[in-house]
Amino acid sequence: MKKIFALVIASLMSLGASAQLISSNTMTYHKEKGKNYNRLGVSYSSISPDVDGADAVSGLSLSWTKGISVSGSLPLFVETGIGATYGFDDPSPLILSVPVNVTYKIPVTSKINIAPLLGVTLNGNLASDDDNMKYFAMGWQVGANFEFGKFYVGLSYGGGFMDFANSEDDYDDYGYKYKLNAFSATVGIVF
Repeated sequence: MKKIFALVIASLMSLGASAQLISSNTMTYHKEKGKNYNRLGVSYSSISPDVDGADAVSGLSLSWTKGISVSGSLPLFVETGIGATYGFDDPSPLILSVPVNVTYKIPVTSKINIAPLLGVTLNGNLASDDDNMKYFAMGWQVGANFEFGKFYVGLSYGGGFMDFANSEDDYDDYGYKYKLNAFSATVGIVF
């Protein structure tokens, strides 16, 4: 029940943020090459610690991304946004992520783009069944988005620069620390 409550609170917080964006008139849609864009997506994520024998955690992510053009002549963008991932299996984490990516949109046709990306993520642990999970970690990600008009499909993989969990157990001399690795498959809309 606590997990569901935390997920509802995170969802409501993100709705408030999107309402502020709409009311401040920052959400724009430009069909011209080299202009800013927004994306909303839902992802299936497989989150695994970098420890031998550890099981992966399946999760669901919701995200908003803003692409900001950095060149008038090249389709080069800096992307940032916010996302929330909930892991269905133990330790049932609720992770808030803020990515900062560089992406280059390669036009295939007038309506189809391939957009490889590379960047860093700031991850915050909002809730977890594991008391040893840290509240903040920084990581990296690499991937590609395939845009089909107003729709897109994305694949990405990322890892951690910092440990996301750390335990020093003096009772049985068993301790652990690990970084999170995540593979995500995303579908969404571009506007």
